Amino acid sequence: MSSFLKFLVSSGDANSSRRHKHPYYPREVVVPNYAPNTLTLPMVLGAFGGAVTLLMVGVVAVGKKVNKRLTWKDAGALAWFTLCGFLHCFFEGYYVLNHATLAGKQDIFAQLWKEYALSDSRYMTSDPFMLCIEALTVLTWGPLSFLAAFAIIKGNTSLRHITQTIVSVGHLYGVALYFGTCFFQEKFRGISYSRPETLYYWVYYAGMNAPWVIVPAILLFQSSKTISQGLSVLNKVKSMKGGDSSASGSSSIYSGKAESIRSFDGSSESKSSSSRKADRESKREPSRDSRDGGKERRDRVEREQAAYLRDEGRPESIAESRYEIWEESRADAREQLRKKKTGRRE
Repeated sequence: MSSFLKFLVSSGDANSSRRHKHPYYPREVVVPNYAPNTLTLPMVLGAFGGAVTLLMVGVVAVGKKVNKRLTWKDAGALAWFTLCGFLHCFFEGYYVLNHATLAGKQDIFAQLWKEYALSDSRYMTSDPFMLCIEALTVLTWGPLSFLAAFAIIKGNTSLRHITQTIVSVGHLYGVALYFGTCFFQEKFRGISYSRPETLYYWVYYAGMNAPWVIVPAILLFQSSKTISQGLSVLNKVKSMKGGDSSASGSSSIYSGKAESIRSFDGSSESKSSSSRKADRESKREPSRDSRDGGKERRDRVEREQAAYLRDEGRPESIAESRYEIWEESRADAREQLRKKKTGRRE
């Protein structure tokens, strides 16, 4: 009896295989020229995973050799963008070029795509949405990922965070469209492109796409924070420059008032010509003390800039120190002006 049941099951599977001739869902989908993989799953994943790992480790090693200040966080971002650039340009580029004949090929990339398509059969049917989104990925996110990796190696912070922001937003947008189209197809049309087994739905479909949600969100937050800090420093520097111009204007006003007081004050007429000449000389050339103090302040700014570049300190520290020096300079100018006015009145 048991042998008879086994015969029925096997004959049913054979009939199903002859009728559909492929393992993809939905079962009625047409996959022309499908040929099963010739390599086992461990062999396919092992070869591909080993090659990608060697590539990332090699690029990180080169990055640390070129840029001695490369931190482990930067090395992680470098490995990520190297992985994205390779997958987008080569693996997904292979799909865009060979989507029509992919089901019948047996090279390593084709067998990987046929295995992943068990979680999304649209890759086997030249689906228009998949072709559009993958072509966009190949032409934009792939090259920009390599550009972000290059910027990290060279230590170009501005270029790194611009490209990192663009690529991260593109990844999040693409994954949202990818999951969204599958969700609405299943909800409103009852069409499921993934096999129901845990391996294909949760590991392939959900798990393999999850990093393109988590990592871009982290990198986007990092770039947003860095750009925000840079803009705050720029605003402080602009406010300092504006304060310098207003301070010079107020100094001219004070000097004008002082001249008026001196012209109407009778005691100023008793001044000797030598004292007036000394006043003019003091206006033209600052005192030795003020020159030395300015030099000391400039030296302090240079030391703090060197410490910032050496220790990778917060960018606000330089702006804050310059702001303090600027305040001290204004206080010194006001004090000197007060002393001059007091001396002239006496």
